[in-house]
Amino acid sequence: MNTTTITKALTLAGFTAIAGLSTMAGAASAAHATATDHGVFARHGVIYIKDGNRTVRLTEDEVSSQPRLSPDGTRITYVHNGTVWVMAADGAGKHQVSDRTGTAPVWSPDSTSITYTARSCTGAPGTFRVGTDGGTASEPILPAACRDEAAPQMGYITDQPGTGPQA
Repeated sequence: MNTTTITKALTLAGFTAIAGLSTMAGAASAAHATATDHGVFARHGVIYIKDGNRTVRLTEDEVSSQPRLSPDGTRITYVHNGTVWVMAADGAGKHQVSDRTGTAPVWSPDSTSITYTARSCTGAPGTFRVGTDGGTASEPILPAACRDEAAPQMGYITDQPGTGPQA
């Protein structure tokens, strides 16, 4: 099947806009993957960055993954112990930015916000946006039905076995 046939099929099905968005996202992901592949990476739960010919460890513990270098090259977003964090490209200033568990953080093109995947108001995965400073509520982006609804509250068990109220 050639490109013209695929384009006609998508247009007839009413998916031209979606196809265009996915093409743009694919191009952005390819450009982003290049920067990420050559700059920052995770291995065995630790975030590293290439600095010339040497590799520099940026995180102390072994519970981090999915690092992404910001488009301006100054910061890194990553998943730390199930939540989205940001740090400077030299490893300084580590701080949590998401207010819930999440995965797959991606920078905005202007490096001012991060989108990530987390449980939405429907209980299914959704997309949320948050600023890079932390301390603010994540904004539901998708599904559209969740934009006007509060995101589901997350609960965490912090008691050690045998020390909680039921012990």
